[in-house]
Amino acid sequence: MIRPIIINLFLIIPNFLVKLFFWKKPPKIRNQYFDIQSYLYINLIPKLNLYKISDTQIPYIRNLIEKGRSKYRLSAKPKSKVQINDFFISVDENKKILLREYVPKNLSTSKVILYFHGGGYVLNSVDIYDEAVSFFSDCLKARIFSLDYSLSPESKFPEALNESIKALDWLNNKGYKSNEISFCGDSAGAHLAASLNYSLIEENKESSYSQLLMYPMCDPSCSSESHSLYKDDFLLSHKDMKWFWNKLMFHQKDCENAKFNLLKTSKIKNYPKTLIVTAGFDPLCDEAVEFENIIKNQGAIVKRLHYPSLFHGFASLTRLREPYVSVMDFLLEYKKLL
Repeated sequence: MIRPIIINLFLIIPNFLVKLFFWKKPPKIRNQYFDIQSYLYINLIPKLNLYKISDTQIPYIRNLIEKGRSKYRLSAKPKSKVQINDFFISVDENKKILLREYVPKNLSTSKVILYFHGGGYVLNSVDIYDEAVSFFSDCLKARIFSLDYSLSPESKFPEALNESIKALDWLNNKGYKSNEISFCGDSAGAHLAASLNYSLIEENKESSYSQLLMYPMCDPSCSSESHSLYKDDFLLSHKDMKWFWNKLMFHQKDCENAKFNLLKTSKIKNYPKTLIVTAGFDPLCDEAVEFENIIKNQGAIVKRLHYPSLFHGFASLTRLREPYVSVMDFLLEYKKLL
């Protein structure tokens, strides 16, 4: 009970008070200090150690996260009203998935965004990301459709990918052509966005108009230097990331599939304009840079924005000051692609 009160108070106190009362210096790695407010926030929230959790405990943990997030608002509020509409897409005879539409008060583009939430393909939902996506929609003045894809380990690769194809087909049938759609996602959602585009290219179909990939998970080996440097203490741990990949993987041979392992991406053509966002204190930072170089060397138009003092997952935590400034910065850049 006391923790949510402390966190809510912490989110509104000025930075100079944070520095005054938080005497411990934040870590410095690669010649960069961690943002002090972000570091204090990470030290206030409970640690889950997901890699220790059994499959039977996962539904309980999902519910625990859902209840925890409802106790305090972590994303900044939209300045204007955003209308929300829920649609249910048939995956097969027995299953439907939620596609939630966000419509800002003043649309500035006819293009739409297909959004995929993060959570390592194991956690989170459209509901958990509701505040963040509403904020994005208002800032971008764009219509966003957020997909509540099936989670692993109940639904292994490529089930979420197949559902994203269903969502794209649904949008196409509603009159939105592929050159009017941008894909967007964070972490696992960024992986799903890139995987969907690669699947379309592989099948000689038209890819999306553009894509925004926020700190994407790319490499199931988790072997980059950033995985070693930031393996603990920065919200996402190396062991948890390995756990996420293992829950998603259906078979070891998936690691050779470019729709699973983004670092296997090859022979791309007509690749969408891509904006990649990376954070300094993130185990996934280096693999995102490697993915950027791979697609750039194959002719893709790519821009990467790096926020060296921040951490994995910062985009949905815009009540923190430095994440808010950074999100506004990359959304301004993304708006140019819409």
